[in-house]
Amino acid sequence: MPIARFVARTDLAVVALRHVVAYPAGCALHLHLAIRRGPLDQATWERIDSSHAGGYPGPTDAGLQFRVSRGSLVDVGGGSSSGDDRYRGDRQLWLSPLPAEPFEFSVEWRKVGLARTAITLDGRAIAEAAARAEPYWP
Repeated sequence: MPIARFVARTDLAVVALRHVVAYPAGCALHLHLAIRRGPLDQATWERIDSSHAGGYPGPTDAGLQFRVSRGSLVDVGGGSSSGDDRYRGDRQLWLSPLPAEPFEFSVEWRKVGLARTAITLDGRAIAEAAARAEPYWP
């Protein structure tokens, strides 16, 4: 189901939730991340890619973190590309169990100046989409 919402947006960083793919057991959240270097020093800039690829560091780490108010998230991968002044990446997260009520989805990436920011997603609409899911093969 299309979502197309900004989860967070600052002068340097954007995190957008593109869409959700719903299954009976849970759902995949597809995200896009973009960063422009701006005033970030060289050492911080060089660690951006490793921060993104690192999954879920602890809550005191300045790396990329995602949270939900219901269920649990697992990082199932993504990809990225970067240059001297731009970074773009995609990330896929698995949320289970399937949400049945509205829930909060948040992102935090202090290394690039992004404080914890949250949006509310309609868990009922995701569950309804999952009810229409069909297997590849019978």
